[in-house]
Amino acid sequence: MIGHSPLSHQPKYPSLLHALTTHYDDLIDYVRRKFGGREFAQDVVHDLCVKLIERPILLEIQQPLAYLRKASANGALNRIRGENLRAEFIDVVEELPDYAHTESGEYLLALKQNVISLHAVIEGLPPRARQVFLLHRLYDFSQQEIAKELEISRTMVTQHYRRAIREIAEKWPPLQQYYESRWGSKL
Repeated sequence: MIGHSPLSHQPKYPSLLHALTTHYDDLIDYVRRKFGGREFAQDVVHDLCVKLIERPILLEIQQPLAYLRKASANGALNRIRGENLRAEFIDVVEELPDYAHTESGEYLLALKQNVISLHAVIEGLPPRARQVFLLHRLYDFSQQEIAKELEISRTMVTQHYRRAIREIAEKWPPLQQYYESRWGSKL
């Protein structure tokens, strides 16, 4: 069978997953040099690998290594932003007792416990739903701004936000109580 060799059916450009496995260590070094921390770099490249497995790119990429470097850098920036958001949220929680002069200790303890439990619920959200929720609620991003930042559609932003609100309402007692008092039932 002349002209039907297996090599003649291979794509002109290597797949991104193939390029990722071939250049895995190089990508880790690239992220480490740019952002610091080998473990951080390994996490970023691992996340990229999972993303490509879960949602493969169907287009042929002419320069897969350049694409992977850019995707790794974007992933590192997103990870840093997420860590900064969580750190700011924790800082707010730690500042709560400063208001002790105007409220009773019992009230402040209940408030702090509620904030800590809300933080745990938010941390337990799926990653994308958590990102959308935090960008909207903490930074007042619009749906369009979130869609652009996360490179997803506005419809997906809405779905992720609804999922976050639904899960928070199901798992956080103060919101459950609010719904019960307002509408006589849970969400």
